[in-house]
Amino acid sequence: MEHAIRWAQRITGSGWLTYDRTEFLANIAMFVPVGMLAALWLPRRWWLLGAVVAVGLSIGIEQYQGAFLPNRVSDPRDVLSNGLGGLLGATLVGLFRSLLPAPRRRRLRPRTV
Repeated sequence: MEHAIRWAQRITGSGWLTYDRTEFLANIAMFVPVGMLAALWLPRRWWLLGAVVAVGLSIGIEQYQGAFLPNRVSDPRDVLSNGLGGLLGATLVGLFRSLLPAPRRRRLRPRTV
C-alpha cells in the first residue's frame, strides 16, 4: 500500500495523499455498495435508511474488531468514512429512483363472470 501511495505522490507532485487519507477514501469506496444494496432492498421512499444500515453494520464491525481481534484497532474514523460511503451509495440509489417513473400499482378488481 505504501508503494502505491508513494507512486501517486510522485505523479501528483504533492504529499496530500497520505496513508490515513488513502484508508479513509478506501473505506468510503468500500461502503458505497452497502448503502446502494440497502437502499435497493428498502421501499422506494425509505432510501435514506440505507445509510443508517451501513452505519449500523460499520459499528458492528468495529465492535467486533475491538472485542475479538487483538491485532486490529477499532477506530471511530472508520465508522465515519464507512457511513459516508453508505450515505453516498444510498443517495445515488435515491437519485436514480427519483428519475424513474413511479411503479404503477395494480388494482385488484373482482372478476366478473
